[in-house]
Parts: sequence; C-alpha cells; structure tokens
Amino acid sequence: MKKSIVSILLFVLVFVQAFGQPSRQFSKNEIISDIDYLVSDVENIHLNPYHSIRKEKFMKRIQLIKNHIPDSLSQIEVWIRLNEILASLKEGHTNFRPPDLGDFFKFPFAIKIDRATKQFIISDSYIDSLKKYTGTRIISINGISTDSLLNIFMKNTGGENESYKIFMNEIHFDYAIYSVFRAPDYFDVGLQIGETTVYHRFSSINNIKIKPEPDYTFKIIHDNIGLIDMNRMNSLRDFRKFSKSTFKTIHSRNILKLIIDFRGNQGGDSQIGDELLKYLSNVPFTQWDKAIAKVSSVTRELYNYSSKKDTIVEKDLSSNLTQPYPQRKRFSGKLFVLVDGGTFSSAGSTVWCIDHYKLCTSIGEETSGIGVHFGNIIKRNLPNTGLTYYTSLMKWYSVGANDSSTHGLIPDHEIKLSIEDIKNQKDPVLDFAVNLINSN
Repeated sequence: MKKSIVSILLFVLVFVQAFGQPSRQFSKNEIISDIDYLVSDVENIHLNPYHSIRKEKFMKRIQLIKNHIPDSLSQIEVWIRLNEILASLKEGHTNFRPPDLGDFFKFPFAIKIDRATKQFIISDSYIDSLKKYTGTRIISINGISTDSLLNIFMKNTGGENESYKIFMNEIHFDYAIYSVFRAPDYFDVGLQIGETTVYHRFSSINNIKIKPEPDYTFKIIHDNIGLIDMNRMNSLRDFRKFSKSTFKTIHSRNILKLIIDFRGNQGGDSQIGDELLKYLSNVPFTQWDKAIAKVSSVTRELYNYSSKKDTIVEKDLSSNLTQPYPQRKRFSGKLFVLVDGGTFSSAGSTVWCIDHYKLCTSIGEETSGIGVHFGNIIKRNLPNTGLTYYTSLMKWYSVGANDSSTHGLIPDHEIKLSIEDIKNQKDPVLDFAVNLINSN
C-alpha cells in the first residue's frame, strides 16, 4: 500500500514539474484594489481620460465589473474582465497587454470582418486542407452568432473609431476568441454555403509557426512602378539604410510612379515618418502643429520635468520644421498612398502629413489614426495581479488639424474589400492604384 501511495505522489510531482504549477488565484479584494489603482493611475497620468465617456458613466461600469467579480480569479481571467475598463475610454493607445497565454489551442481560420455588414468572412487558413473555405461567411462559432461575438469583441477593444476596433479584432482574432471560449479542442462553426447554413466541427490548432513579415520592403511591379510596403515603423537605423537603398534604386531605374502601402501599419517610431518625408517633400515640413502634455508625479520622474507640481504643458510645433533631402535624392514622380482602418498612430500621422502637403493621391479606406489624438504611451503594471497596461501621456494635433478633426485621413478614392475579392485572393486597392497609374 505504501509503495502505491509513493508511486502516486511521484507521478503527481512529475506531472506538476512537466506542466507547471497551477496558476495563482487572486482574491476579490486584490482585484478590486487593482481596479482602484488602475483608475487612479490613469487619471493621474492621462491629460483627459474622459474625453469620450462621462466619468459618471465610466464609474458605473467600474462598479458593475466589481460587483460581478467572483471570490478568486487567475491572472488571465482578471485580464479578460478588466479589458472593458480601458476599452470604454475609446482610445487605441490606452489598453491592457495580454498576459502570456502560451501556445494555446487556436481557431483554425484567419478572418476579415466586413465593415458595412459586420459579417465574418474566412480570409485564410493555417491548414492547407481548409483553404477551400476561403471567402466563406461564418454565421456562428460554438453556438454563438457572429453578431453577438462581435458585440463582445468590440466592448473589450479600445479605439477612436469602429474601423480600428474591427481591425484589431481581425489581427488578434485568436485573443478575441480566447476571451470568450478559452482554448477548446474543437470549434463548431456555422457556415453560409450558397443559400444554406451548414455546420462543421473543426479541430483547434497549435504549434503553427508563422514567419513574420518584414517591417518594410520594396519591389518593382509592372516593370516601372515602385511599391514600398510600410508594415511597421520600427528601427530608425534600419529604415535609414532601407530608404537610402530604395530611393537610390528608384533613381537608377528612373521610377516615376511610386506606391507606398500603409495598410495595417499600426505605427511605431514617428521619426521614421520624418525620414520617409525627407525623400518625398519639396518643402520643409512638420507632422504636428502642437502637442499638449500633463506633468504628473509619474512623468516628472520619467522625463525629468522641472515643474514641482502637476501642470499642463503646451508646445507649439508648427515652426519646428524638418528640412527635406536635396532634390537629387528626393522622389519627384507621382506618389500614391494606400491606407485603411489599420493605419494608426505614427503611421496615421505620416499619411496625414503626406496628404496635407498635397504630395500624393490616397486610395483605400479612412485611417484609424485621427487628426487630433492622444499618444506617447507609458507602460504600467498593476500591483497585485501584475497585469501590464499602457496609458497615453500627450495630445497631438496633426499638421493642419484642429479640435474638430476627429476623423482619420479620408482617401481621395475610397475602395473596399468584398467577399469576392477575399475568395479570389484579389487586392482591389492595389489594383485600383495600378489602373489609375496606367490610365494617366
């Protein structure tokens, strides 16, 4: 009998070592304390956290969340419940970062969400045998309609406009699905096939390695059109090398038509925008007219502000002009910029600036990066659960923008993706740009 008990204990010990300790549970009091800390911290740092929601309404939501917290929760469960708090501030830069979920079981499809109809469309699959479903509409997942799912997703996603929130749920669909279903072994999916709704059970997937796309690329298409893909605005040093080489090639190949694709670019380093504009602008330029910052106990320490008390600092940037490169280095042909609801933050500011100086023809959908926006994020952590969140520090006025500029860049030619485009793997925005170039 003793041997059996010892064997069982050894098995349990090996199991725990192999699969990790059970996740720590946080008490209701600890979670409520973290919520109070979060609200106070954001109010302390942010210039105006209640720019899009009344404080009274916000605090009522907080109380409802507190009322529904059980006696204990894991860190992941706390994250799922607290997302709504920062999302309700309706700002893309102020949000929670997901905790480490590991290599969890995932939904086997990538999806697009139609902006007009809010339909879920399968855009790809990580499994070759499932690619045949590309372009198919999803009606429901695990018995929940996609309308209901989207309402849940949007409630827990921050953003200045609906387009950005939809985009974020497209590219982070795994996290959105996890927040509702966690990580099941399979998904029961309702599909619209012709006029009929059919139901299929698909196994979850994991251990799928996806090669990340480079931050920026250049190629020549149709023999004489340059195409720069600006996927992310990371590493100024690398971008300087890339842009120097790219525009040297553009000059040597006598490329007079250039397309720059900013679709899905969520931003990064605004200095990369300045570096790009040096090759495009024929006049000194600025991306912003002014910036307003709140000096608080947190920012005094981080940025060494001389002020000894909380105050508001406003800086005029309209005369802070950047000089373009000499004409021999600059692009002097016709420029076309592609944008969509995923063009955000410093990418949004860059295309706004390009448009302001009338340097391009813009094509696609309105950007989620709006004319006047909050940004310059500060990373913070909750004291008990350790969850990471970000909050904005400053308010930025893009060049030529004013307080009524609560919209993104509205393109000269609005082109939207259709179900047929997804099914046939077509890119109507790029195709329109090429046709426009060839028709001139």
